[in-house]
This record gives sequence, C-alpha cells and structure tokens, in this order.
Amino acid sequence: MDKPIKKLLILGCGYVGSTLAQVCLQQGIIVKATVRSQDAARKLREQGIDAVINDNPAELDKSWLVDCGAVLDSIPLNYDEKRKPFQTQDNWVGKLVNHMPQLKWAGYLSATSVYADSGGDWIDETSTHFSDNPRGVERRKAEQAWLNSITTAEVFRLAGIYGDARNIVSKLKAGDYKTVAWQPAHYSNRIHVDDIVAALLAAMQKPKANRIINLSDDEPCPHVDYVCALADIVGAPKPIVLTPEEAEAQMSTAYLSFFQDNKRISNQRLHHLLPQLKYPSFRMAAPHLKE
Repeated sequence: MDKPIKKLLILGCGYVGSTLAQVCLQQGIIVKATVRSQDAARKLREQGIDAVINDNPAELDKSWLVDCGAVLDSIPLNYDEKRKPFQTQDNWVGKLVNHMPQLKWAGYLSATSVYADSGGDWIDETSTHFSDNPRGVERRKAEQAWLNSITTAEVFRLAGIYGDARNIVSKLKAGDYKTVAWQPAHYSNRIHVDDIVAALLAAMQKPKANRIINLSDDEPCPHVDYVCALADIVGAPKPIVLTPEEAEAQMSTAYLSFFQDNKRISNQRLHHLLPQLKYPSFRMAAPHLKE
C-alpha cells in the first residue's frame, strides 16, 4: 500500500472490532464504527471511537464515509422470524463502496463454518467442499459480495474466537461442564483475539487482492481434549465426558451440533502473513485468560 491507513471504519464493532479499534488508536489510526445499540455506541465513544447506531450500511451519511481509507465488516449474520437472513451484504456492499472514494482496503470477517465437515481431514483455503448449512451458505454469499465489490477486498475465515472476557473458564470453574467423547475423535479449531487483530493489521499494511485466509491457531484438537486440558491449566473441575449416546439424550440438538463438526483448519497461509502467532496454542494463552 502506497500510503498508510489513517482512518478505519469498522462495521458491527463487537468483540473483535473493539479489540482491533483499541490497537489502531494506539497506532494513531482514527477509528469510526457502527453498532446497533445506544449503550454499545456510548462505550465506544468513551474509548475515543466515532461510533454511530446503524443497521443498514447503505444508509450511512456519505460525508461520514468520504475520508475512510479502510473498512472492516464484522457484522454478524442476522435472521428474521422465518430464519431467513436480512440485510445481507449483497444488499448494501456495492452502495457503501461507492460512497467511499478513498477506500484502499476492505476486509470481511467470515468463519470456518463455510467449510463442510471433513471427517477430521485438513482444510485449507483452496477447498471447495463448502457447507450447505444456511449460516455457511450466507457467509459465502457475504464473502463474494465483498470480493466482487473492490479488488483490494480480503476475506478472513475465523475459527472459534476466544480471549479475555470471551472464554469458557468461568463455566468450567462452575463445575458440571459437559463435553462429548466421539469415536473417532472430532476436531475443533480456535484462535485468540490478539492473533486475529495482529493478522488484520498485517493485512492492512501488506494487502493482497482478493486474498482469503483462515485464521486459526497451530493446534486443532478434539473439543473434549481442549476443555479437559483447559480445566487442568486453570484449576477447574474436570468436565463431565459423555458418550455420543448420552449426549444425544442430555443435550439439545442445537447445542449438540456445536460438538459434532469435525475438521482441522490449516493456517499455513496465515503464517505467510504472520510468521509467529502470539498464542499458537490455547495452552499458552490459558494461564493469562481473564474471565
């Protein structure tokens, strides 16, 4: 990029967005943000972020957008009462980009849920084995909306996000945490918010047209192994390990689906951008986590 980013717009400034915003402010980057509640806007303003309440980016004031050199879309998927997504990116991305004449970089925070279950095999960004789950399908549509809107758009497919104030430490310490021992083992993937932020900043500084990157750490592992090891590290009671049959009897279908996915996310492309992760494994992050 010829000139460094001076102003960043974060759409849907939640957990990842607000963490990124604080680092950007420390680096002298002006941050603007959209949220959906007055309370969220107030908290961001108190931190020095120019926040507005908005649920349709196409309706943002043009004068407010005109000087933004970068945009990060962190808006979560939303569904109406019929479970159909509304205000999806293909409804407004083009209009938004047209209102940002200084835009040099765009990033979309997608999710590794776009990939179908691989039976535990490794999945990289070249995979075309996509999920037919509605959320995965909508994520893919949002990715394409951004990739088709501007050549400097990039997509980041995030594994399970954790960090301070977003982890299961308190649930583990409360006792009676239940997990499932699948046979064969089902792999899950995760990444610390600090490494997500570092990757986003690196991408902004060294952009690559239409790049897609998996953001996941170096240690995919079965969820049962993850929670048992985490409990041991933080001094929490050992989780209750259920058989698949016991889980089906005791857990809701929606909750059980969280444990059923089985894939290992390759982060080799991430390491080309960010050679060393701050937390390549949850084992390194666990002693420092704040509940």
